[in-house]
Amino acid sequence: MSGYQRHEPIEQTIDTVNKSFKGSKQIAFIQTSLRSAKDIYQKGGHSTLILSERIFNLKFDNRREITIEKNNYHETKPFTDRGICIQSRLISSFGSGRYRMYSPISVSQCKGDAYLNLTRRMVVRLLRTDHAYLGVKHQDFSRMDICKILNEIGLKTSLNFISKQKDARIILNSIPSTSKTLECLGKLRVVFPLFDPGILIR
Repeated sequence: MSGYQRHEPIEQTIDTVNKSFKGSKQIAFIQTSLRSAKDIYQKGGHSTLILSERIFNLKFDNRREITIEKNNYHETKPFTDRGICIQSRLISSFGSGRYRMYSPISVSQCKGDAYLNLTRRMVVRLLRTDHAYLGVKHQDFSRMDICKILNEIGLKTSLNFISKQKDARIILNSIPSTSKTLECLGKLRVVFPLFDPGILIR
């Protein structure tokens, strides 16, 4: 693993990784950056903040040859035959799709307050797929219900935006603590008294 110095048996390392990744081999996180100089030059505007959703992925991509497989993890070595390497990479691409520009986890190019855009996405996901955090484990919200709730807390959105968040999960402790984000989450707590805003604030 990148940046990980192992001092224990490989079985213990695999167990540590599994517990960290919860068996999915993926960890979602928020990347913070500024608009590039090229983008500012071409489109104008200021050096504003961009919050992008990223995934740290340990899924095997067939770039190396497997020598030993242990508990769904692999020991590998570089390919020695160029043809076999190209074939292996081609096989790995079957059935896999890159995240599209408008995917819920793609780079956010939304204009406006980046923190509020992030808050909007996380609240929609709470209401769509993670509403147990709201204290309403057995209630499903329609797109119209979600749209109405977001309007009430000051995060206007569209039905299309809500649809794009389908099946996307929230990223805990991802929203910066600002007066605007705290105000919106505070209003959400009024609607759902059992909701703890602390699970989203970093």
